[in-house]
Amino acid sequence: MAIKLGFVVAEFNRDITYMMEIEGREHAKFLGAEVTECFYVPGAYDMPLAIKKLLSEGKVDAVVTIGCVIEGATQHDEIVV
Repeated sequence: MAIKLGFVVAEFNRDITYMMEIEGREHAKFLGAEVTECFYVPGAYDMPLAIKKLLSEGKVDAVVTIGCVIEGATQHDEIVV
């Protein structure tokens, strides 16, 4: 029986998170795991609610989170992460 994974992927910095998602899916398959659910959220700050929903439904064994917060001229990165 394969391990069932749920992915929560941030759409902010999508050019980066898209590649991370593709690599994550490929590696999960290589390890014999199956990605059965995938939620897309606006950004990393929005992930906890999606994670809670995935885990409470009981359809997945674990959740993989994929997001990218880039340090910039403001303190936004410190607030989000």
